Amino acid sequence: MTETVVLDMEQKNYLDDDEMLVTAAQHNPVEFRQLYLKWFKRIYRYFYFRVANEKDAEDLTSQVFLKVYEDLPRYRSRGCFSAWLFRIAHARVVDFYRSRSRAVALDGIEQPEVSPDLLSQSAQKDDVCQVLRMIHQLPADEQELIRLRFMAELSYREIGEVLNRKEDAVRKSLSRLLERMQLQMEVHHD
Repeated sequence: MTETVVLDMEQKNYLDDDEMLVTAAQHNPVEFRQLYLKWFKRIYRYFYFRVANEKDAEDLTSQVFLKVYEDLPRYRSRGCFSAWLFRIAHARVVDFYRSRSRAVALDGIEQPEVSPDLLSQSAQKDDVCQVLRMIHQLPADEQELIRLRFMAELSYREIGEVLNRKEDAVRKSLSRLLERMQLQMEVHHD
């Protein structure tokens, strides 16, 4: 119970921090840099795991921050800033696929080398490839949950705002999804 209260307070401070950064940027455009620095990596990762191409991910990230910069004077807090930001990002990726009419498989993403030990590196790469294959086979809405939680590092509340779902529903959906994937991984290892 105490841990939940602490997490809720941290999340509230985190969301309040966004609102302070937004207000500062609305009053002084130079302050937009702080919002950009805070959210750049998460937006980029979100796009990279959607399009699997550095150049396209960079272009889409730039488009999002340009749109946010242009629309920030009209932004009014109705929830959380991250939800507004990721709705813009989602719209950009939809436009991207609509204009190109192509899909990128998650299993085509190159994995970074993690371990100097060849045997453990091979086993780890096999696990990562298996997870990516499993993610690729998920329905689009479950893939989006994975991207928003682990690539964009959004809280359950923020994901709920982005997807227009309740925080508890997001938490339960993601929990069930991860349990299901864990069982599939265990079957794969047996």
